[in-house]
Amino acid sequence: MVTHLEHISLSYGNKKLLDDIHMSLDPNSFNLLIGPSGSGKSTLLRIFSGLYPQLKGEALVHDERVTKLSANKKATFVGFLFQDPDTQFAMTTPLNELIFTLENLRVSQEDIQKRAASALDFIGISHLANQDIATLSGGEKQKVALAIIVAMQSKLLLLDEPFANIDMQSRQYLLTKLKELQLKGTTILMTDHDLHGYETLADKVWELREKKVFPVNDFDHRIIPEKYLSFRLPNIGNLELSNFALSVGQRNLITTNNLLLASDGITLLTGANGTGKSSLFNAICRLSSYQGQIDYLGKNIQKIKIAEYAKQVALVFQNPEKQYLRMTLHEELALSVQYAKHPEKWSESVILSYLKRLNLNNLQDHVVYQLSGGQKKKLQLLVMLIIGTPILLLDEPIAGLDSESVLVVSQMLREIADAGQQRFIIISHQLNHLGSVCDYHLALKNQTLKYTEHLL
Repeated sequence: MVTHLEHISLSYGNKKLLDDIHMSLDPNSFNLLIGPSGSGKSTLLRIFSGLYPQLKGEALVHDERVTKLSANKKATFVGFLFQDPDTQFAMTTPLNELIFTLENLRVSQEDIQKRAASALDFIGISHLANQDIATLSGGEKQKVALAIIVAMQSKLLLLDEPFANIDMQSRQYLLTKLKELQLKGTTILMTDHDLHGYETLADKVWELREKKVFPVNDFDHRIIPEKYLSFRLPNIGNLELSNFALSVGQRNLITTNNLLLASDGITLLTGANGTGKSSLFNAICRLSSYQGQIDYLGKNIQKIKIAEYAKQVALVFQNPEKQYLRMTLHEELALSVQYAKHPEKWSESVILSYLKRLNLNNLQDHVVYQLSGGQKKKLQLLVMLIIGTPILLLDEPIAGLDSESVLVVSQMLREIADAGQQRFIIISHQLNHLGSVCDYHLALKNQTLKYTEHLL
């Protein structure tokens, strides 16, 4: 199979995104595409998949122009996994989603059940087959989306940040499974900002920068060594959980008799996918039910008026689009200043300095929904920092960010925490840069929450 781009250029309005791209993927190869947030990696994958029918140049898959392929034939050749898996779901359970996909590919009824079961087993989520997709964690949803792509048996897999919300153990497992697919004849092109593991798995690494694609020859030197992290143990906290229990459907997630949260500074919350981290955040923000009691500054949060409590404790969602209320970046920031707890601290010059640090300063007139995944994350974070609730819960705030952006975000959170403006509790599977600025580590394992002093 020959898969390549010839003289590909693409513009958005007057802004050129890609300029005369030439890129060829070897047959049955494993390719990693890297580059800063907003550089155009997702756009490049969409071009390979034929989602841009009008562009300069040619995108060829299996020696055919991908834009000329019928939908069914295109799916035979190309399988695409988007950054946000929710955009790919149409049914209520993983099994039904797989059946629906294979029916649309006109797979025979006798093969549908076999291929669906095989794909779920291959990804390691057979136990989730009949779960309501809406109750799954972000990482579990990414696994379901990956299982769907596997079941399609496409010759070319395009995977856009497939591990952004997946825990490290699952990530390592899935990387080996993708390598198995490649060895059986599948060509893989994927984006990822966490480079660990690819030094032995990737046949070729590409970098997208300055609107062009280049092969990477110094890849090993770009991998940041993992650090041994040390933390303090808290003895105070503005939130307290008492006789607390949390369940989703029939799954018991968390049980704890007494736990202090939101000590000064930054707390890192870790745990495997599906263990209940996001559900815990939802409970703390009164977005879902729980058993037991949660106190804020000694008062049961159920006895605090919801409008008043929302000014004290807020949540940064995994999906940034769920947090936007305006169309452009400038409008979104202006609205956040209106609701800021300390608007005097957020002058135009201060906001501009943060925009420059986040590399968003030239995007103020952009529609927020047309930003890259990483740019959306950075804007969402800045909006919530401006609002400035005393406690801010951040659910995977650095997922999909390049290493430089993660460093900038980590430094910003540390500065704000040191100034006493906000206390942060952060869910993250990525520890480089972020882990070293955290004061406390709270591990969720075996349905129990426990503070630890060390983490590798």
